[in-house]
Amino acid sequence: MPEARVTSADSLSLPELAALFNEGFSDYLVPMRLSEDHFADHVRNNDIDLSCSQVVVEDEPVAFALVALRGEDAWIGGMGTVPAQRRRGLGERALVASMEETSDRGTSSVWLEVIDRNEPAIGLYEKLGFELLRDLIVWSLVPPDDPPPPSQEVEVEQARLWIAEHRQSREPWQRTDAALRHMHGLRALTVESGAAVIYRSAGDTTIALQIGATDEEAAADALLAAASGASALRLSNAPAGEPASRALERLGAEQVAWQHEMRLAL
Repeated sequence: MPEARVTSADSLSLPELAALFNEGFSDYLVPMRLSEDHFADHVRNNDIDLSCSQVVVEDEPVAFALVALRGEDAWIGGMGTVPAQRRRGLGERALVASMEETSDRGTSSVWLEVIDRNEPAIGLYEKLGFELLRDLIVWSLVPPDDPPPPSQEVEVEQARLWIAEHRQSREPWQRTDAALRHMHGLRALTVESGAAVIYRSAGDTTIALQIGATDEEAAADALLAAASGASALRLSNAPAGEPASRALERLGAEQVAWQHEMRLAL
């Protein structure tokens, strides 16, 4: 077997990286497979730096750690090892090499999310010094057939400013203002009960991206209004216990995944 070497992810093409990503997540706890176009969106929208991200290569790429950079913050945008090469420390090697690159670039914090049932990954992150900050929930809701609550469509920037004034905690990486600036087809609305939501359509699904609400009832009104005419609504990484999560639980939404948000101070 050839000696494993570590190289930057930008030494591979995007199709090669997408294939490695999909193989690394092929038996993940929550099914995950990205087309080449969706993988490119993931890299762009989340500011993944392929020169900082690292890949372990033997005869072929076998492990990876994707790292995104925004100012002094970094974020792990996915790491994994192809199933046949696991339990050899290759994923850890890619992750450590990527974090060393982020440190050299002046970052002060590395963030990530990990599914609460992924005990091996949690153990690795704790070993490396990551600490749990909060829990995040991925929600999926089939909207009821009832007429949606009254709402008013507004400019995205108007909704963004309202949400910024009313959010209870920081947005997770994939839904920050920086991420939204990369996205197209955004819409926004407000409801009189005291909420604003920014969202987009993906086929017949409404993807809620940011929501601010004065309380659980207002959050429910905004989410139902945004989901009007859609077959499903999805909100990823909503902080547990905050109005949006409480509203979705009350509406009978499915918890697709429960994740730990973790941070490492460099």
